[in-house]
Amino acid sequence: MSRTPKLPSLLRRVGTSFGLGFGLFVLGASLQGVLGKHGLSGMGIYVDDLVLGILAGLMVFVYEQRRHKSMLEKIAIVSAMNHHVRNALQAISYAPYTEQGKQIQLIQQSVARIQWALQEVLPGAVDDDHKVSVFDDAKGHGQGE
Repeated sequence: MSRTPKLPSLLRRVGTSFGLGFGLFVLGASLQGVLGKHGLSGMGIYVDDLVLGILAGLMVFVYEQRRHKSMLEKIAIVSAMNHHVRNALQAISYAPYTEQGKQIQLIQQSVARIQWALQEVLPGAVDDDHKVSVFDDAKGHGQGE
């Protein structure tokens, strides 16, 4: 099960951009036609430009708000990963000062915490086929068997 978000295709993004642009064009032409029929053609140009400017500004604002929210979510993910990995590495850095029997257990727990963070905190799925244990090679298991 993949948790990778589905991104819109290039064709869909281009179509949406051109659709919005064409919609603004149709709105502007319609507004100018309505204002021209009511004898406000001189002032109608300014009203037309004002309405189109406000709509374009609102579209850019909505886009920037979405982008800002996405950036905050990414920063939160990086911060959480930083927290979990630093805690695990701190435990590993103290391993030489513990008795030998507990060193391997301490390192295994730290590796498990990092693997958990990679699976649970980062978006996207990690294949079980690509998990690597650092202890397989140290014990003589894993490769070449």
